[in-house]
Amino acid sequence: MEILSKGELPVSKQEYPTFSKYVLSNIEDYVDIILPLDIMMNDYHTIHLYGDIDQDDHITLRLDYINDNGAIHNGFDLDFITNYQQDLVETYISDYGNIDYDKHLAYLDENDERTYLFLNEGLDFLSNYADIYVSSQLRKLGDKAYYSIQVGVKVESQLLSLDIASDQIPVDEISHVLEQYRRKKKFYRLKNGQLLYLNSPQLDELNELLEDYHMNSKDIKDGHMTMNAYRAFSLNEDSENYQYIEMNRQQSFNDLIERFDHIETKEHPLPAYYNDILRDYQKTGIAWLHTLRDSGFNGILADDMGLGKTLQIIVLLESIDSSLPSLVVCPSSLIYNWESEVHKFSKKLKVGCVVKNADNRKLMIDAYQDYDLLVTSYDYMRRDYELYEDKMFEYVILDEAQYIKNQKTLNARSVKKLKSNARLALTGTPIENSLAELWSIFDFLMPQYLFNYHYFASRYENDIVKNHDKIKTQELKKLVTPFILRRNKKDVLTELPDKIEKTQLISFNDEEYKIYLANLAQVNSDLQKILQQEKVDNIAILSMLTKLRQICCEPRLVYENIHTPSSKLLACLEIIENLQANHQKILLFSNFTSMLDLIGEQLKQRGISFYLLTGQTPKEKRKNLVDKFQQDQTTVFLISLKAGGTGLNLTAAQAVIHYDPWWNASVQNQATDRAYRIGQTNKVQEIKLVMKDSVEEKILDLQEKKKELANTFVENNEGGLASMSKDDIRELFEMN
Repeated sequence: MEILSKGELPVSKQEYPTFSKYVLSNIEDYVDIILPLDIMMNDYHTIHLYGDIDQDDHITLRLDYINDNGAIHNGFDLDFITNYQQDLVETYISDYGNIDYDKHLAYLDENDERTYLFLNEGLDFLSNYADIYVSSQLRKLGDKAYYSIQVGVKVESQLLSLDIASDQIPVDEISHVLEQYRRKKKFYRLKNGQLLYLNSPQLDELNELLEDYHMNSKDIKDGHMTMNAYRAFSLNEDSENYQYIEMNRQQSFNDLIERFDHIETKEHPLPAYYNDILRDYQKTGIAWLHTLRDSGFNGILADDMGLGKTLQIIVLLESIDSSLPSLVVCPSSLIYNWESEVHKFSKKLKVGCVVKNADNRKLMIDAYQDYDLLVTSYDYMRRDYELYEDKMFEYVILDEAQYIKNQKTLNARSVKKLKSNARLALTGTPIENSLAELWSIFDFLMPQYLFNYHYFASRYENDIVKNHDKIKTQELKKLVTPFILRRNKKDVLTELPDKIEKTQLISFNDEEYKIYLANLAQVNSDLQKILQQEKVDNIAILSMLTKLRQICCEPRLVYENIHTPSSKLLACLEIIENLQANHQKILLFSNFTSMLDLIGEQLKQRGISFYLLTGQTPKEKRKNLVDKFQQDQTTVFLISLKAGGTGLNLTAAQAVIHYDPWWNASVQNQATDRAYRIGQTNKVQEIKLVMKDSVEEKILDLQEKKKELANTFVENNEGGLASMSKDDIRELFEMN
């Protein structure tokens, strides 16, 4: 415009088409343009694009340019000066097809993958510049492709055998088609030259099947692939939801599912002398264990404490036919309990305990074939695992399998190296804190069943714990439920007396409350610094929590210049005296052995008889103490929670006192179940002593949250999942 205001702007005839296209067409709405008669402006501002398939099955595209008077000019005309938009449309189409300027048509190749890209993406782009008119026949080429895909599944050699077939895809090319699909390719050309469009719901679903089971397309050979048979249950459930692929379950597969749906005890006759000993639910449990064995599976017997898991295993081992011995790995405190139970119930199992010094243990391990059952501890296994390298067992059984909940510990690593035909885990608490614990137990039972831990965490744990993902929760439940047998006392022991649960709130006296508040204030000051860090120092927080809990129990655990019993201890002694007056024997659990010592001193002063059991109590003395308490008139059994939460039968007690409740409710329940179990004929009182307006009250709330985790995957209940966020930690130490 500046040049024109000073004079003429010469444009050569050769440059006019370009000048008209890029300059005049852009300014004609703002200035009056007067051109010579032999030079015209392109005033065809409307573009129509027509697409169709002609009689020769060629895909054709035609462009019509229309001006305001309704005049039409063909596109794809070399003699026509196009404007900017027309030029853009013609150039875009020429990138996908071949242009016939004589017929003013563009041809697209049906076997060229660019054609399908154009139909799916190109037409949408061109709709910004042209009105699109495409025949319904051509439009179908851009829709999703539908293929007939069948998956046949059967059980063969204790594996799931899957055969994938399709009317449109040769079996030797199925894996290649899926590989291209996974690489986000839109097309695959078959060996016969046919082009497959990969936007297909059938391929979506088939790929989803592979992803769900962490399979690779390369695992498919000529349409055939195998999976471990333990995938049968989740695959059976998944198949009900498949909409596009056809799952053909053959009889061998249906038989496997049916076997677990209808476990019949008569399939596995028991030694006759057990008929009167075993309860019906125990017979069902043994049948379930046999069914696992017959199918080549392993699992978790997660019965409630006191329902006789040990007895069910003894009967299982006695009723199988094997030339190999079996091995039980358990906490140290349970070794002799296993020996005693075998001697009590079995008429033919020869049991040996791998104990004492290293030389003695080596002799026992070397002579392992002289026994039907060896029993050792996790402690000994950590030291001896190399001695088992060339030993083969029929069963390796982990009692209190939560001892391998941390996959990185030597406990977990050593037992996972053992060789056996079958494996079982026994635990009333397969989940105490996190889903990683469940993964570690399954990694022992059936390695890779829950995939590697990195995949498990990314696919399940993170979404379930952090995001409360209900779909992922259901997926994981579907995987683990068939291999966990869980029965609760309230469901199977209808003759068991009532358990009365009571939480007794105790108030601090003035001096104690001053001490508690002073420490709480200091904790909150330190806590702010810790929580500002990117990674929370859990050890420091645990230390703070422990100190506050000790003050709740007894300030003398922290301060030396206090010489009188605490409010909680006095309240506890009052409860004990009342129970003693009613001739009731008592189990008292504490996390702190030093607290048990202080309680013991007070019991002595009051002339109340008691026994004391801690982690320092020798195994032989431990059994002796239990037997004496069961038979004599001793009033109180003081037990450290860690040492006495498992493996003790103390049904002589009618009251259980938890002196200092901890957040792990399942561990406390295990402790209570020392008294509340088979053989108990009296009502059992469970009393939790809790200091009012203290961290102990907050711990009770946290117990409920943690309980939800176990309920979801073990008790088969619904519920969200809880984790300790920074807000949870702040709330725990909040001042009232």
